[in-house]
Amino acid sequence: METDFESTNINIEWLNNILEELKLIQDLERQSREGCRNLMEYLQIPFNQQKIIMADVQYKNMRFLALELDLLIVNLAPIIPEKVDEYSRQLNAIIKNINKRSLFLEERKVKNRVVEVYTLSFLHQTIDYLVKIKSNIIKDISSILYIKPEEIGRKKWKK
Repeated sequence: METDFESTNINIEWLNNILEELKLIQDLERQSREGCRNLMEYLQIPFNQQKIIMADVQYKNMRFLALELDLLIVNLAPIIPEKVDEYSRQLNAIIKNINKRSLFLEERKVKNRVVEVYTLSFLHQTIDYLVKIKSNIIKDISSILYIKPEEIGRKKWKK
């Protein structure tokens, strides 16, 4: 009985870990698309610095998004072992070039001083690609995330 209880606790903690990773990934997705979490955060950035800061923040959060997805895929290996290699391959296409900032951002300089940083379309395409991977992962693990309405109260968890 004690072993079952400990096993259940570990399973619950693992599911909580997966949930926290998904929440973090969602937050990183928002920040990589917008450069901030919400309007208040946006308004706190001095207007004269927005053209320099926002694009770089989007790029850095896109990087974190990719790395968090990589961690999630590793952590989901016991749940979706048949999909891990596919997701890793898809993600590695991004990760191998993620540190090449010039693929994602372009700087405008005046007198050797950066006055503006632009996001390139590849940044937005990469974010869309990462979000698609995330969406597919959620579909693949939906059985542990969601209980169908007709199964509420009847769902039996396996040991």
